[in-house]
Amino acid sequence: MSVNAYGRFGDTDSGAASDSAVDGTRRPASQGGVDDALESSAAARLLEMTAGEVEKWRAEAEDEAAAIVASARIEAAEVVRAAGVEADRVISAARAAAGQTMNDARVQADRVRDETTALRNRADAEIAHLQRVESDHRHQLRQHLTEMLDRVDTPAEEDHS
Repeated sequence: MSVNAYGRFGDTDSGAASDSAVDGTRRPASQGGVDDALESSAAARLLEMTAGEVEKWRAEAEDEAAAIVASARIEAAEVVRAAGVEADRVISAARAAAGQTMNDARVQADRVRDETTALRNRADAEIAHLQRVESDHRHQLRQHLTEMLDRVDTPAEEDHS
């Protein structure tokens, strides 16, 4: 194979002469075979160099992709870690707030219970006082009525005698 006048690879002439890639003139068959071999060797070398460059670029691209993936993994791990830390902070804050709310509720319940107990004790004391007053009044009324009945009965008996 050789490069034709248009810079493309193609079949060489099978015989006497070939087109020169440089000046477009015909060469004798013996000289064309040497040039074809040189051109083939140069093309092979060019392909080898291109393949080497492509392999180098591919390796660089793989290395760059691996570095990007590694960086993304590190960043993702950091984001996950930061999210975990934030979640732990939020959970701790929520627990603290819930604990404070529970403590406030307990304090309020204790205060209401104490107020209710004090109110009940005052009511019980008032009831006991009223029961004593009622008992005293009943006793005084009985005593007064008994005295009144004795007075009513006594003058009447004195009148009969």
